[in-house]
Amino acid sequence: MNNVEKQLFTMQKQQFEHDEFFHKEITRLNVHQRLNHMALHFAKYVGKICDCVLNSKDEQALKKNVIDSFIIATTCANILNIQISNKLELSHSKNLFELGDNIASRLGIDTAESLWLVKTYPVVVGELAKACESIDHLEPYQYREKIAECVIQIFSLMLVAASYNNIDLVAEVFNRLTGVKKKSIFFDYFMSQHA
Repeated sequence: MNNVEKQLFTMQKQQFEHDEFFHKEITRLNVHQRLNHMALHFAKYVGKICDCVLNSKDEQALKKNVIDSFIIATTCANILNIQISNKLELSHSKNLFELGDNIASRLGIDTAESLWLVKTYPVVVGELAKACESIDHLEPYQYREKIAECVIQIFSLMLVAASYNNIDLVAEVFNRLTGVKKKSIFFDYFMSQHA
């Protein structure tokens, strides 16, 4: 396991523990309901990202929503039992910044083009919504495969966005999750159990 694989898997484990302890109301839902909930998160974040890029130009809000999108993509991979590192080409990446750059190159994403994220992320979220909706209608549609594909695409886009915006995902995801944990009445208990 190389360094990037270890980082990604560690982040998946930390996200799993976070979700199990601090989001019981969601982890107790069935898989379909959980994925629908996550699709709504993506819809919220993609709207905020579009607003940041097209209107407000608020770089801090943009970074926050990239981080939150990355977190939800990690949660979705866990729900689907997907080890993210198995779905990405990691061999030429020494860290997550390089991984983001390599993904951009592989996907032909021109990050110098200011609208690249708002041209790609909403399309993938729309495809994810279609897959979630197809389950409700029991349509003849490969919804699991499409959901998994969309999750990895979103994860990849957020790695590119993080690299482009100089976001240290390891540190920033940890900080974001800690902020959420601190809102819980069980924060001190959790910290004492995991010290």
